Amino acid sequence: MLSNFNTLMHDTPRTSSSGLIVFAILHHVALALSTVFSFMLYSDRYDRELWFIFSLIATIPVLVFHALILHRGWKSVQDGLAKETPGRAVGFCFIPFFNLYWNFVAHVGLMKEFNRIADARGRQDHKVSEGFSLTYCILTATLCLASFAAPFGVVFIWQTIGAVKDLERS
Repeated sequence: MLSNFNTLMHDTPRTSSSGLIVFAILHHVALALSTVFSFMLYSDRYDRELWFIFSLIATIPVLVFHALILHRGWKSVQDGLAKETPGRAVGFCFIPFFNLYWNFVAHVGLMKEFNRIADARGRQDHKVSEGFSLTYCILTATLCLASFAAPFGVVFIWQTIGAVKDLERS
């Protein structure tokens, strides 16, 4: 019984949330640029190749900053009971076809880990919604609806930042 209590109350490592807001802002700026370039791709029939290249270039920082925030979120829940490591959670998202499954593990799993830690600490006010990350994963897995996933990805990012800050303060 005592070992179970110690397992539940195992401390999470201190992870700094500094830089997460900057990462989020840079992510959002790159996402906006990528969206504008994608619209231009379909509206300008003369320079489609150029707009396609600009859109791809703007997508790279979106992926990088999203991966950095996801990694920092997983790093903040490493208490010995977390189901994944930060490197594995982010790295497996880049494996073609497998990432359609792994996005659910990395994104929804992170929200479940935040909620597990909030329950263990008795802090119901620190719980996060798993629905936005689940919706984000479903939309990205259905490639025809992936363009609608961006707003849910933005909510996921801010939920992750808020949860990391909550863990940092408690």
